Amino acid sequence: MERRKPGNLNCCWSFLLAYLWCGSIYCYNLDVSHPVSFSGPDGSLFGYSVLLHKNRRNTWLLVGAPVANSSINSSVRKPGAIFKCSISDKRECQEIPTPVLDSCGKTCEAERDNQWLGVSLSRQPSDGHVLACGHRWKNVFYSNKENLNKLPHGICYKYDADLKHSIQLIPCYKDHQRKFGDDYASCQAGIANFLTEDLMIMGAPGTSFWTGSVLVYNTSTGARSAYVDEDNPVDFGSYLGYSVGAGHFLHPDSTEIVGGAPQHKQTGKAYLFRVVDNILKIVTEVKGHKMGSYFGSSVCAVDLNGDGLSDLLVGAPMYSTVREEGRVHVYINQGAANMKEAEFQLVGSDSYAARFGESITDLGDIDDDGFHDVAVGAPQEEELRGAIYIYNGRKTGIAQTFSQRITGSLLGNDLKMFGQSVSGGIDVDGNGYQDVAVGSFLSDKAVVLRTRPVVVVEATMPLPLRLNRSVAACSDHGLPAVCINATVCFKVRDQQLQYNLTADTHHKASFPSRFYFHGNGTSNTTTGWVRARNDQLTCVTHQAFMKKDVRDVFTPIYFEVVYALKNPSFRSGESRNFPPLIPILQQRGGRSNLVVNKTEFARYCSLENCSSNLQVSVHLVLKHKNMSYFALGNGKTIMLNTTLVNTGDEAFLPKLQLRFPSNLHYIKVLDAVSEDLLHDNSATLMLPLRYGVDINIHGFVTPTSFVFGDQGPTPDDCYTETFNYTYKVSSGQTDFCSYGDDLCLTLECRLGDMDIGKEASIHMEVKLNPNVLQILPVNTSKFNNPLSGVFLSVSKVVLEGHFTQKPQAAVKVFIIVVSLLMGLLILALLIFALWKVSTAHLQTNHGLHHLLMHTDMGTIFNCEVYFYYSNIKCKTNLNYL
Repeated sequence: MERRKPGNLNCCWSFLLAYLWCGSIYCYNLDVSHPVSFSGPDGSLFGYSVLLHKNRRNTWLLVGAPVANSSINSSVRKPGAIFKCSISDKRECQEIPTPVLDSCGKTCEAERDNQWLGVSLSRQPSDGHVLACGHRWKNVFYSNKENLNKLPHGICYKYDADLKHSIQLIPCYKDHQRKFGDDYASCQAGIANFLTEDLMIMGAPGTSFWTGSVLVYNTSTGARSAYVDEDNPVDFGSYLGYSVGAGHFLHPDSTEIVGGAPQHKQTGKAYLFRVVDNILKIVTEVKGHKMGSYFGSSVCAVDLNGDGLSDLLVGAPMYSTVREEGRVHVYINQGAANMKEAEFQLVGSDSYAARFGESITDLGDIDDDGFHDVAVGAPQEEELRGAIYIYNGRKTGIAQTFSQRITGSLLGNDLKMFGQSVSGGIDVDGNGYQDVAVGSFLSDKAVVLRTRPVVVVEATMPLPLRLNRSVAACSDHGLPAVCINATVCFKVRDQQLQYNLTADTHHKASFPSRFYFHGNGTSNTTTGWVRARNDQLTCVTHQAFMKKDVRDVFTPIYFEVVYALKNPSFRSGESRNFPPLIPILQQRGGRSNLVVNKTEFARYCSLENCSSNLQVSVHLVLKHKNMSYFALGNGKTIMLNTTLVNTGDEAFLPKLQLRFPSNLHYIKVLDAVSEDLLHDNSATLMLPLRYGVDINIHGFVTPTSFVFGDQGPTPDDCYTETFNYTYKVSSGQTDFCSYGDDLCLTLECRLGDMDIGKEASIHMEVKLNPNVLQILPVNTSKFNNPLSGVFLSVSKVVLEGHFTQKPQAAVKVFIIVVSLLMGLLILALLIFALWKVSTAHLQTNHGLHHLLMHTDMGTIFNCEVYFYYSNIKCKTNLNYL
């Protein structure tokens, strides 16, 4: 298996602008102005792995070039090489010699071509031993003798601290092992490795048909341990061991092993193991969430929150929202290896095809805040130029956003795949801060970035608890004035600080600042600088004067001070081989150079909690005092009398809020306010409305009249006409039907509440019974439509109808007889006409038959017969064959 290739005011403004510019490019304390660069042989993938190394004499950058040709063993084709680059003096790179094997076992014959030496590098923290591996080293014994497959066992070299002596390890070799894929025959040990104080940990992802395994060698006891997949919790093809690490998960003094399996069920897993009887037992596991994300291709055990237990970061560089943006999953140790996944993931810039999370490295505490920091590589960001991101540890775990982003293009246009490998933990320039090395293998380069010293400033701003606005204890231009003594204090070692002090930063938006500084006339901002020595507290006091006619005495008075280093002094002991680095203020989340404090006005309240107590009462002033309602149409103005009483402490800038119907409009707007006790600060007033009697009600009755009986010498058809009437109410009483017997019918329609301008239609259909109408002695019918409306609880419109009609006379007998005779006559005439037509049709058919019988055979004679009122019409066409 081949490892996947990844892919003064002027002074004040000056330091504020510098701070904002630094924040815009995420600069913190890794210096990008003086990078130390190294180059390797072209096309050697120099920088695929990097490792900062230090012994008693020198500081080195070790760089892996896995496809380099060896200058020491020229007979081997591209075996790969390890280069040591001197950082402190000449800054040259030399290949570290590796021994040539005479024999590797009874059934072993080495092939070092394309072995990828330098694919992984790690260092023992205390003794400085270095482990370098080539996972494609092959045993060709059976392939040469029996024409079987080559067996890629993989090989590792352990160097001592001076890099002059080494021993070789082939952890997967066994005598008479010949079958490719089976057991450890193609384990490819060393694709990833990790060194602790007494453990050598090597990943072997090709074990057991690429199920994978993790191999551990205890340098103190000589014991060898490995993960054996007996119960098959790890699937075939999972690539367990693709990444490895170690940390203190169960106890601060214990050591557990971490192994990544990025192909497990296509979503990936990471496992925590502990050694039990030379077998690695699974303690816990975490799994990826998205298919194809390669979750587990990088792992990092690091104590992020300083509790003594290791937390876990797992990379998923091929996690895709669009395409391979990459993610890093965060797991915080709750104790005894109980790993709780954070609610967020590290995302970097979430750039297209960046592969963020390809590498994750513990840098140590580079910002001197007591928590370890990490670097995450995104080597394919910005079209393969690459980038690294710095995340700082916190008491709660890790900061969700990065504190610094360094791109390959920022350091040089020729860098590509910058961030594929990252190393830290060594102070190369002697300034007391651990530095960082980054590989850029596609351009055969590696870069060392030095860490800027961090200045820890303890800044405070004590203020009086309250300000008595009635006591003018200060003097401004010879006049008594009310003021606040704002004192800014700094504690820092041998540094000068410049600062910007602002008064009343939280004043109301619609009002100007209530305070100003003497030196700036009416400005609420002033500047200054101090020099603190030997961690002693140094303070400066400024007087902020209150302006006249300040009405808002409830809003607290906030003061803010922003500070920065002025002409920072450099740390002693820094190596002369490097240019000095300018110290930088420590960031502790958010704006670390900002101090905020507040005070308030003394109000001398009678209540313990110093609260006003506003009470409001309202009543209407109507035009007619004896009326409890407002009659629409009798006026256009409503007068509202409001009484506001404060029975508590002083209330400043009171505001009365009035809600009113949408059809009313303000005539005058009152001043605005705020209050503490609000339970009795509102009053609701209901105003009944009534309509006057001089209003119109429209009623429609259809039909409005009926005419019955004879009106002339001949009968006329009945017809209806529609009339619309408008009635004007002349009284407030309701008219009722004047008849008291069954001939009078009263219909009552309830219309409900009627708004101004609204209409209602009443439609009635009445079926008249002539037998009933005959009872009445008159021969006319009329509707009486008295309408009246009084707006009581339910409005009513009452309609009355009176009907008088005689039934129509019966049809006379002679008319029936005449009609019957006329019908019989018409029927006889129709029968005769049909008989005559039938006779003519038979004669025509006989003539046509005779004509066809006497026609020559050379002629086609067609005759078309048309009937036009019993006449025959013949049309002849002659066609010749």
